[in-house]
Amino acid sequence: MKASFRLTILLLVLLGISACGSAESQASSDPAAVLEALETAWNAKDLDAAMSLFAEDAVETNGQGTFAGRDKIRGVYERFMDVFSMECGNYEVDGSKVTYECALTSYDGRMKTGERYESVVEGGEIKSNLLVGTFTP
Repeated sequence: MKASFRLTILLLVLLGISACGSAESQASSDPAAVLEALETAWNAKDLDAAMSLFAEDAVETNGQGTFAGRDKIRGVYERFMDVFSMECGNYEVDGSKVTYECALTSYDGRMKTGERYESVVEGGEIKSNLLVGTFTP
């Protein structure tokens, strides 16, 4: 009886560990979830969390120019994280490619603009994040 009880407890623990692992891998394999995490990190002004989402050789094109490599992207993010917040949505996923829109609002409330992006997310990392257009939110 004790052996059967121990076996049941062991199976429950293993199932719990397995479920945690699969949820984590599912989130990292969802390209839209990676970009949502970027938005969350940006709005929290958590530069390290934002940078952890980019591949070392990632490319970012935004209103300030094109930046190749995580260090260059970090520099531009560091300059602008304190300037505006972003609210993103309209995610459309096609394999590893994601298109989405972000409304950017300056913290003083004077500036509001919208940007459309096309991104590639592979293995839970942003490989490219390219500005492809603007709109009025």
